[in-house]
Amino acid sequence: MGTLLFGRRAYASCVEVLNLNSPGDVERAHREYVDAGAQLIESNTFAANRLKLRAHDLADRVADVNAAGVDIARRAADGRAFVAGSIGPLGALLRPLGTIDRAEAFDVFAEHAAAIAAASPDLILLETFGSVTEALIAVDAVKRTAPSLTLLVSLSVVEDGMTPGGDPLLSAFRKLRDAGADAVGVNCAVGPQVVFDALAPVIGDLDCPVSVMPNAGYPHRVDDRTVYESAPSYFARFAREFVALGANIIGGCCGTTPDHIRAMAPEVVGSPRPRTRRSAPAQRAAVRGAARPDVRPISSFEQNLGRRFVTTVELTPPRGSDPAAMLAAARRFVSVGVDAVHVADNPTARASMSGAIAAHLIMRETGLPAILHFSCRDRNLVGLQSDLLGAAALGIPAIVALTGDPSNIGDFPKATSVFDVTALGLTRILRGLNEGRDHSGSDIGAPAHFRIGAAVNPVPRDFAAECARLDEKIEAGADFAVTQPVFETAAMVPFLERARAAGIPVLVGLLPLRSFANAEFLHNEVPGVQIPEAIRERMRNAADETREGARIARELMVEFAATPGVAGVYIVSQERYEIVADIVADALSALAPTA
Repeated sequence: MGTLLFGRRAYASCVEVLNLNSPGDVERAHREYVDAGAQLIESNTFAANRLKLRAHDLADRVADVNAAGVDIARRAADGRAFVAGSIGPLGALLRPLGTIDRAEAFDVFAEHAAAIAAASPDLILLETFGSVTEALIAVDAVKRTAPSLTLLVSLSVVEDGMTPGGDPLLSAFRKLRDAGADAVGVNCAVGPQVVFDALAPVIGDLDCPVSVMPNAGYPHRVDDRTVYESAPSYFARFAREFVALGANIIGGCCGTTPDHIRAMAPEVVGSPRPRTRRSAPAQRAAVRGAARPDVRPISSFEQNLGRRFVTTVELTPPRGSDPAAMLAAARRFVSVGVDAVHVADNPTARASMSGAIAAHLIMRETGLPAILHFSCRDRNLVGLQSDLLGAAALGIPAIVALTGDPSNIGDFPKATSVFDVTALGLTRILRGLNEGRDHSGSDIGAPAHFRIGAAVNPVPRDFAAECARLDEKIEAGADFAVTQPVFETAAMVPFLERARAAGIPVLVGLLPLRSFANAEFLHNEVPGVQIPEAIRERMRNAADETREGARIARELMVEFAATPGVAGVYIVSQERYEIVADIVADALSALAPTA
């Protein structure tokens, strides 16, 4: 329904709103499918949950949009076809990858299901679910909200025959059956061949009706339109294959027009339904668990982290394409004994050279290990993993997973912030890459070898909550932590003890103050930063504020080095590279053992 209505340019962004604003267009589309031979049609309600409708200022119209969608389909069916109330995924990732917790997800699905059930469809169809975890929450919501309605649950698959969330198809189907699904199936994502290859090995093991609704091939763009090019005759051939395979409901998803249904109907209607098991194609032979070569040597930073006090310093990639100044600063840091540099990722939402490329150049030209700060802000789930695989290929040893500053504070306030995942979700993705698989569970060959860093606040207002977040990040895969700037040792001791007990090294943030005004700003306006009155008084009374700020930073670095639980420092340079190099040289000289 969505691609058909979009293709007719009936509406620019939300086809579900047509149930209210242009019901005639929706009913006409339904009638065309029924006239073509469809015996089961879906209500135009796939994305009519409050999370998706909120983007169109319709969060308070969930009941209206869904009731209208089922009523329109019922009129169009006119006793000639069954009506399924369509419910799609949330459109947002669940924790820990995203921000939606299970309780909120359940509420959203329950509200959606109740709105559809109130209009009395013949069944409810949960479709295009890429994660069995999310699908099970939706099943629970439907069974509690509309227990009398038949429930069909359809998952999407990718080329390796698993769901986009990495779930093996047969085990996913069994979980859905155990949870109460009356029928299961596959829809969307790919064309008929891939769906056939995924379903063939498992359908013989299923004890319930099975549906199959592939896309009309892979989509591509032509003249600003999404086009699916699988011909109706091609779909008709696969309809015969799906009948022979033993599917009970055979149809189509994105790009499937009434012409496709018209071509398929004679192959499907009235045909006997055998249930046979087909072997998986040879090209799907398992490669998981094969021996994986190490792809890079262990850096000195990794060797020393947690074994001796390490000094790391922030370097900001240039805003242009010339890395000369950045590389000169890196060479200066090498000369004073810095162990590694942190490379920022478009900090404060200002465009700069790719952090991964900058990190690679630093390592190649100076030999200094680079810790890449990686933000969720600028990349969707595909681009995020693509860039991480590139960072692995470039030999970047460590990545700090960050959410990122919102785009509207930077140079391009109208730029879109993506945030497909949270920093916690990114940590899990990094762990998966280290285990040789991407987010969908697909094998990536040689695994990545990242040390994974997590941002923490060692002086939190809510100590228990921060410790709980630390536990979550460690469970997700973090193996070292980086703190916000700290200006007194005593305040962070409880957190350091907690981190030591958890076995995670901590790099404590150190920020050389520029001036008294800078100290006041940080203390009063930057969340999580607390500067003792004594230090602010020193800055207030200093004859040379810059020099006093450097002196305080040197003293703190020496103090941190003597504090149990501090694995090293992370100096926030703010591009004051010469001052920071002098601070490091003086502090390391003071820390050097005397003869």
